Amino acid sequence: MEFRTDEERDRWLNARLTAIHQRIQWIANEEVRSALVGGLAARGYFTKEKLDLLDQSEEVLDELNKSLGKD
Repeated sequence: MEFRTDEERDRWLNARLTAIHQRIQWIANEEVRSALVGGLAARGYFTKEKLDLLDQSEEVLDELNKSLGKD
């Protein structure tokens, strides 16, 4: 993805990190609710997606650290 400025890139990265966080939180809430009734989420239905999101968040954090000079 191309950005005109570093600020634009950082805003996009922060927005992406926020979206990832919100989705992981939603999954966690579903897992808790599902545990009460033995639903799919409690049985690992979202595990792959959650792990993929965690990997994506690591990539975003690495990019943000690079922009701050914290390689």
